[in-house]
Amino acid sequence: MDTVHRERTLSSRRTFLGHALGAGLALGVPLVDRAGAATEKISFRLDWIPFGRHAPYYVAVAKGYYSSAGLDVSVEQGTGTLQGLRALAAGQAQFNFNDIGSMIVVRGRENLPMKAVACVYQKPPHTIFFIRGRGISKPKDLEGKKVAYSPGDSPKAIFPAFAKANGIDESKISWLSVDPNSKNSILLNYTADAMMTYNLTLPVLQKAARPGDDIGTFVYGDWGVDFYANGILAMEDYLEKKRDVAQRFVQATLKGIEFTLANPPEAIAIMKTSHPQLNEDLALKEVPILRDLIVTDFTRQKGLGRMTREKMQHTRDLVMQYLDLKTSIPVDSLFTNEFLG
Repeated sequence: MDTVHRERTLSSRRTFLGHALGAGLALGVPLVDRAGAATEKISFRLDWIPFGRHAPYYVAVAKGYYSSAGLDVSVEQGTGTLQGLRALAAGQAQFNFNDIGSMIVVRGRENLPMKAVACVYQKPPHTIFFIRGRGISKPKDLEGKKVAYSPGDSPKAIFPAFAKANGIDESKISWLSVDPNSKNSILLNYTADAMMTYNLTLPVLQKAARPGDDIGTFVYGDWGVDFYANGILAMEDYLEKKRDVAQRFVQATLKGIEFTLANPPEAIAIMKTSHPQLNEDLALKEVPILRDLIVTDFTRQKGLGRMTREKMQHTRDLVMQYLDLKTSIPVDSLFTNEFLG
């Protein structure tokens, strides 16, 4: 991409973030002109079953952002974090929307050279849920309470950092290990005082709550524990061979994100056409939560998806400390902003 085009692309994205999310926004991240170029087939694997949070990627397909960039993108349902990363390593997907911390662990333990080409969730969605009016109003109130989690939960693994940041004595918490599928009901039926998962669960929880019960949250990123969460990942060798393809894919994907944040009802309606089972009301309620994870003061100034060495190092160090990673991976090998424009 030539210098003038790159500057125009970055300027457009910064303009979006600066005025965002206001009415009448005119989006316009220019895509590379691919007239006459061969179409590149790409499998883009999600982290899990499609929900409202995944609307940007279906928007990018339906709106022609990918096809205009010479890409034939298939958005594939995910089956879990580890499975997605291994599919990426095996070449079954060219890009994977997945957790950067988990990528660091897999890269360190299995020596799989993958990296982040964009960070979508600039703020971690790790969250402690509770019911307001039942003895919890601030993080330290978790002392003396029963908190539900599932084995392997990232929010549980990172909880010591949250406890340290908020002066919580972990020894005073009663931990309840439960099946992932029962965490919601465990909280809503008062079997536990709190439970931990991700903040995008809030619409489902609030809908299922008893009449009069209001769900409260402690989102780690709002309470002193900030690190990179989900992003777009790829293998290093693929990026070396397909730099132009990677740039086109990343920029078209960012355009899908921008459209979704600016036009939530239309974006969810687009996703509904390919996923009729989608609950539009709940999916629509995810978008403001999604926006809070994606749009920060930093991205308003620097652009969507951009990462810094300092925050990536902090993310790696948290992973090493709390997820028992023994290998110290060079920070610069974990990410690149090259394809953001």
